[in-house]
Amino acid sequence: MKAAFKVSSLSLAVSLCFNVHASEINRDPLMNIQDVIVVYGDGGQASDMATTHWTISQDDIQASGAQTLDQVLNNVPGVYVRVGGDGTPRVDIRGFKTRHVTLLVNGVPMSSAEDGQFDPSMIPTSQIASVEVSVGPTSVLYGPSGAGGVINIITKQGGSAPALAGSIETGKQDTLNGDISAAGSGDNWQGLVSVSHQQTDGYPMSGDFIPTQFQNGDVRANSDKKATNIYAQGSYWLSDQTQLIANMALTSGEWGKPPRDGTGSAKPKFERTDDYDAHTFQLGLAHQFDETFTLRGFGYHNQSDSLETTYADETYQALTKSQDGRSVVQGLNLQLITNLQTAGILTTSVIAENQRWKSVSETYKKDKAAGGGNGSGGGNGSGSGNGSGGNESINDSAWLYTLAAEYQYQSEHKYGFTLGGAYHSLDANEGSDSNYSAMASSYWQVAEDSRLSMSVARKVRFPLMVNLYSQQSGNPNLEAEESQHVELGLQQDLPASTDFSLYGYYTDAKDYIAKDAKGFYQNMGRYRFKGVDFQANNREIEHLDLSFSYSYLDAEEVESTTGIDTLQYRPRHQLRWQLSYEFPLETQIHFNVERILDQVYATQLKVNGQNLYQEQSLGNYTLVDVNLVQPLIRDKLEVYLRATNLLDENYYQSEALPQAGRQVFVGVNWQI
Repeated sequence: MKAAFKVSSLSLAVSLCFNVHASEINRDPLMNIQDVIVVYGDGGQASDMATTHWTISQDDIQASGAQTLDQVLNNVPGVYVRVGGDGTPRVDIRGFKTRHVTLLVNGVPMSSAEDGQFDPSMIPTSQIASVEVSVGPTSVLYGPSGAGGVINIITKQGGSAPALAGSIETGKQDTLNGDISAAGSGDNWQGLVSVSHQQTDGYPMSGDFIPTQFQNGDVRANSDKKATNIYAQGSYWLSDQTQLIANMALTSGEWGKPPRDGTGSAKPKFERTDDYDAHTFQLGLAHQFDETFTLRGFGYHNQSDSLETTYADETYQALTKSQDGRSVVQGLNLQLITNLQTAGILTTSVIAENQRWKSVSETYKKDKAAGGGNGSGGGNGSGSGNGSGGNESINDSAWLYTLAAEYQYQSEHKYGFTLGGAYHSLDANEGSDSNYSAMASSYWQVAEDSRLSMSVARKVRFPLMVNLYSQQSGNPNLEAEESQHVELGLQQDLPASTDFSLYGYYTDAKDYIAKDAKGFYQNMGRYRFKGVDFQANNREIEHLDLSFSYSYLDAEEVESTTGIDTLQYRPRHQLRWQLSYEFPLETQIHFNVERILDQVYATQLKVNGQNLYQEQSLGNYTLVDVNLVQPLIRDKLEVYLRATNLLDENYYQSEALPQAGRQVFVGVNWQI
C-alpha cells in the first residue's frame, strides 16, 4: 500500500502537467495500432460484421460495477468465467479453455509462455476504455491459437479520459479496492498514468454452506489477496503521417489458492502464490507513406516471475515444495496495409515471438519441512528447517513465426467478405513444427434492419512450454492442435427499439492436448462443440435498458476412452438477464441475473485394480448482482453500493471448491 500511495502522489503531480485536453483531431483510422485488424469507416470492419463480435463499452462497465476484467467478461454471451483448483478465474469460450483464448492489451499478446493462460482478475477496469471479444472464426492476423476467441482490451487514452480521476471501495474482511489516474493531451500527444490496488483477507462463505474439515469458518480458507498494478501509456505524432506509441505495466502481488473442502474424491492441496511480479513494455510505430500504403507495428516484452509454494496441511506451516518460475515473451509484429480504396484493403503481417520458461523447484522432506506460509485471514505461519528432498530445473525456449495475409472488402452497406491465410512455424528445443490457418467470412445486408453472416476457419495451436517440458507431465512428442470452425449468424432490428443477434456454430477439434489418466499431456483425439449464442436488447422505455442472453453448448469427446462423452466443467445452458434504469433524481440501478445449468465432471474410481471414471453433476445455480449509483455532483462525484451473489447462493464451479457467498461493497467515484 505504501508503494501504491507513493505512485498515487506521483500521478497527482504528473496530472498538473496534464490538466488540459486539446480539441479532438480526426486521424486516419489505418494508423490505429491497437486494433490489430484494420477498422475503416463507420460501419466496422468486414470481419467483425460477419462473425460473432461483442463490444463492452466503458459505460457498460461502470453500470455493472465490475472492478476487474473477469467480472466484465462474465456478462458476455458464450463466455464462462470459472474458478478452478488454482484459485484463478479462467475464461472459457464456447467450450475451449483459457489457453485457447488470445488475450491482447492494445493489440499486444499478454498470455504466459508457460501455459498460455492469463489471470483476468489482475487487470483492473480503471484502465479499460472498452473490451472487444471476437469469437469463433477470428482473423488470422492474431497469429496461431485463439480457437476459443480473442479478447482485446483497449485502454483509456489521455485525450478522452478525465485529467484526474479515482475511486475507492471497501467491504468486509478488510477488503479495499482503489485506483487513481492522471491524463492529458495536446495537439500532437496524449498520455495517461494509472495506479490501482486491491486487497482482501478473504471472501465470505454462503450461509447455507455446511462446515467441513478443510473449510470450517465464515471466511474461505486461504483466499486472501493483495495486488498492485501501475499502468502508463502515451503517444506522439511526429507528423500527420507518423505516430509513436509506448505502453508500460507493472504488477505485483501475493495470494492464496483456496483448497478443496474435502467433500470430493480429489485430495485437497494447500498452495499459495507467495510472490508475483510482472512487467510489460511495448513500443509501436505507424507511418503512412501515401494514400495506398501504411506500415504499422510494435515490439513487446512481457515477463512474469512467481514463487509458488505447497504446504503439508491446512495450517500452512510445513513447506513441502516451492517453485520459482519465470515466463518471458518477446516479439515483433509488423503490418503493411494496402488501401485499394473501393477495391478493399489488404493487410500482410509478419510476427516473430520468442517464448522462454525457466523454473526451479525444490521438494522438502516431510520431517525437515520449511515453514513460513500465510494462512487465510492474514495470519502468518511459522516454522523452521530447510531439508531438501530433491531439486528440479527447467530452462527452455521456443521461437514462433507467422506470415499472414488478409483481404477485406465492403460494398456500400450491402455486403462484405474477408479472406485470410497464415503460415506458422514453431522452432523448439526438441525440434520444429509447421502448420497453417485460414478463414473466410461474409455478410449480407438483406435489408436495412436485417443482416445475415457466415464464416469458416481452420485454426492451429502449438503445444506450450508446460506441455512439452514439464518433468511431471510433459511430452516432447506432442503435435499441434487443429480445429475446424463453421458459424452462421443473424442480426435483426425489431419494432419497439428492440434488436437481437443469433449465432449458431459447429467446431471440430482434433489432437486436443490434455492430461491422460496417468497425468501426462497427450493428443487426446477429437472434441466436438455445437451451440447457439443469442442476445436481445430493448430500449423502448426511456431510461430503461433491458437485455437477455442465452448460450447453449453441446461439448463432447468423440470416441472417448473413459466411457464419458460429455466434456467436464462446460455448462450446457447459460442464461443472463440485465436491467439498467435511471430514476428522476439520476439514481441508477443495474441488475444482473445469471443462471447456470447442466454442468458435469468426472471422478476416478479404482475397481479390481482398474481405473474407472464416473460422471457427476454440479448443482445448478443462480447469481444475482446489483449496483446502485447516486451522483452527488454531476459527472464529478458519485457514491455507489454494490452487492454480488445477492441471494447468498451456495454454489460450486468445480468439484469441492465452494465459491463466494454474498458480498457488499460501498464505494466512491470521482473525477476532475
